[in-house]
Amino acid sequence: MTQLLAAAKDTFTSKGFAATTMDDIASAAGMSKKTLYKLFESKTELFRAMLLRSLPEANFADAPLEGSPVTRLRAMLREAADVALSPGEIALQRLIIGERQASPALGRMFAEVIMESGTDHIIELLKAVRLEPRFEGVPLRLIAEMLFGMVFGHDHFRLLTDTDFKLNRRVLDRRIDLAIATFCAPDDQAGEPQRTA
Repeated sequence: MTQLLAAAKDTFTSKGFAATTMDDIASAAGMSKKTLYKLFESKTELFRAMLLRSLPEANFADAPLEGSPVTRLRAMLREAADVALSPGEIALQRLIIGERQASPALGRMFAEVIMESGTDHIIELLKAVRLEPRFEGVPLRLIAEMLFGMVFGHDHFRLLTDTDFKLNRRVLDRRIDLAIATFCAPDDQAGEPQRTA
């Protein structure tokens, strides 16, 4: 299944969603179209499975168990950056943007499968973090969305639009640290959960 989903991703990103056929994917995966249709009823279903494949790569569900809640949050943001800003994911996101007129459901699917899932996992970690007092009463979903925006916004936009842009991991790590410092109390003050989503 991993080989099939990788072949689907390569085919979709090189040809585009609308131009890709199930024949193309079956051929790229080295299987018959009949076998492919036994696994997936439609191209859209296959595309969704391909998106879901990205989640285990990000290890969202396997955030490190050791260290303070802030340390675990930092590790998760770094893991998410490794996946979200990788060349393969950027190519996939360019495809979704390019196909938005012909296939508007792709963008909604991406938001539901990838963005919402990532936000939900950040919220779970934030429940164990002591936030700065100025964020008292602010919904955790909003804080999680702001964290993602602060961490990924600049680099993500540049990678999507500028093929010559090179990601600077040291700067990205510094941005993660500054974003966490904006919202979270210092590690030694992290303690009992303050609020729920």
